[in-house]
Amino acid sequence: MSENNKKYDVICIGQVCQDILTTNVPENAFMRETDTVLVDSLTLTSGGDAANEAVVLAKLGDRSALLSRVDTRNVGTMIYEDMKRDGVDVSLLRQVEDCETFTSMVFIHPDGNHNFIVGPGRNYTPEMSDFDINIFKEARAVSAASLFALGELDTNGIDRIFQIAKESGAITVADMNFDLAGIGPHGVDTAYPHTDYLMPSFNEAVFVTGKKDPNEIADYFLAAGVKNVLLKMGAEGCFFKNDTECFYVDPFEITPVDTTGCGDNFVAAFIHCLLKGMSNRECAEFATAAGAINSQGVGAHMQIQSEQQVLDYMKTGKKRVIER
Repeated sequence: MSENNKKYDVICIGQVCQDILTTNVPENAFMRETDTVLVDSLTLTSGGDAANEAVVLAKLGDRSALLSRVDTRNVGTMIYEDMKRDGVDVSLLRQVEDCETFTSMVFIHPDGNHNFIVGPGRNYTPEMSDFDINIFKEARAVSAASLFALGELDTNGIDRIFQIAKESGAITVADMNFDLAGIGPHGVDTAYPHTDYLMPSFNEAVFVTGKKDPNEIADYFLAAGVKNVLLKMGAEGCFFKNDTECFYVDPFEITPVDTTGCGDNFVAAFIHCLLKGMSNRECAEFATAAGAINSQGVGAHMQIQSEQQVLDYMKTGKKRVIER
């Protein structure tokens, strides 16, 4: 099957949730003597790593599909319709009777950073029985939106999915999450030899590797079989390394409103550029701009509207030069 004849540009695998975002929440909001905190706004929307990636990819012009689970009640139906409205293919999004979609409460502080309170939820991660594994032969790229948050697929599935995808010529990409399930830093080791691009945040990578130097972190993953490593470093930009390239990309000079989902926007934008045949550095520059744009409003996938928007921002946005 040729690349042009494949059904999907990208299949995004991972979690979907309901986000409740509150803005201008004081850092010490829950340490005060009063039991009521007044915030500037409250937004109810869909979220979750895989959903964020799929929506941003669709807005950039890619045929993105979301592979996950949602419940059959009001929350699941809201998310399902939200994804369709944003142009995401929902044929792989299962509404499951015994699933309870979890809610993520996001407390956004005046500096744009945030804290999460997550839960409850039940049976919300995809399982191998939810899909025919051959669907991954029909994608140009497959993204595991967050290793360590895939449920059973982390330890029994994502490696096989990536292997089949690669054998059919697809690019395999993985982000990471914090190990809330407690599978340990080596819990997803079997996926690395089948991963073309690994894009964890710096702190997530430190958890896995035990190292704090970007070069050493990248070398750890390269030795484990990953082909390309890209560390998302927030206000410090990003760091890329493979067997032949090694570089930093500086961040844009911004005052963030909300950093929720910036990493997901970054990954989606990078994948978009990969599928256009751009260089790793070009992909990283574009992805950095997408993350910056996302930080300028509330919500994890509502700021990016088009590829041209990002290109225009790259022409006008000011970079913050970091001496390293």
